[in-house]
Amino acid sequence: MVFCPYIELIFVSMNTRNRYRFFVTIFLLTAILSATGFSVVGQATAPVENWCSKPLRPGLENLKEIKTCKAWFKVYDVGHDTYAIDEPYNWEETIAYLILGKDKALLFDTGMGLDTISLVIKELTKLPIIVLNSHTHPDHIGGNNEFSDIFAMNTRYTRINAAKGYPHNDVKWEVSPASFCIASLPHEDTANYHIKPFKVAQFINEGFEIDLGGRTIKVIATPGHTPDAICLYDKQAGYLWCGDSFYEGPILLTGHGTDLRAYQQSINRMAQLAAKSTRVLPAHNLPIAKPILLIQAAKEFNQIVSGMKKGKPGENHTLIFDCNKFSYQIGERYLAQLRH
Repeated sequence: MVFCPYIELIFVSMNTRNRYRFFVTIFLLTAILSATGFSVVGQATAPVENWCSKPLRPGLENLKEIKTCKAWFKVYDVGHDTYAIDEPYNWEETIAYLILGKDKALLFDTGMGLDTISLVIKELTKLPIIVLNSHTHPDHIGGNNEFSDIFAMNTRYTRINAAKGYPHNDVKWEVSPASFCIASLPHEDTANYHIKPFKVAQFINEGFEIDLGGRTIKVIATPGHTPDAICLYDKQAGYLWCGDSFYEGPILLTGHGTDLRAYQQSINRMAQLAAKSTRVLPAHNLPIAKPILLIQAAKEFNQIVSGMKKGKPGENHTLIFDCNKFSYQIGERYLAQLRH
């Protein structure tokens, strides 16, 4: 036991009986203060957050839900033969999209890999499936190994992630109580959770068009968040899928492969497409965003680059730039890219 110097002086001057009373008094006082939430080191101890206590994100209740065999996923009809496949019981709130044509279907991202997304897809369509990822972060490629016809961007970053996947130590925080509601998936083996490698059937590049039969989806390279980030554009429907480059929430530019100059070019290009779109469909939080918000995101980021918009310190050496319905959280080390 360690005391402050003054208490220690008093303690050594006590006889044995008084020392006993002293210990009892300190013990009882500590117990009372702890029970009331007070920390004896001078700061209240925050309770451990549990994701199971989180309600569904406001706005989802306004969408048309499609029930499937897998309760882990929430499936929503977002129009034009397109389904949003949400995973709201993990903090990522990742959203994959099933895009139907007459002859084929495109699955844009495969989620966390916590439950079997292919079974949900089989319920929604009997069409042959092509998989394409918005980028190869673990929360978007978790179910890739369940499919055989996978298209992928022809980048070194993509090839590495496809070949290696992500080991448990890289993703274990995704299944911690603060990040994952185990009650929604009670049989998940969280101790061995990892992202499996997958085989790419065809590598593609900027401008590649996927013909689904009566519906053409254009692939647009939008690096910045990662080197292999893309968005998809359906000109006929006016739909723009933007991956992690934009969503309503903290837009993270903090990880390996972040390139702020590339992101600036990408978000401005996406803003031009948003101006011609009826819907923007992000990969997190809510499946439908107003195009005007993506246009605003480009303007806000241009102000960050110019130095007109200032950020506030965030956790893990980041700066947070608040933009009302969304924000940018940027790693301090990456902001140095803007000075050159």
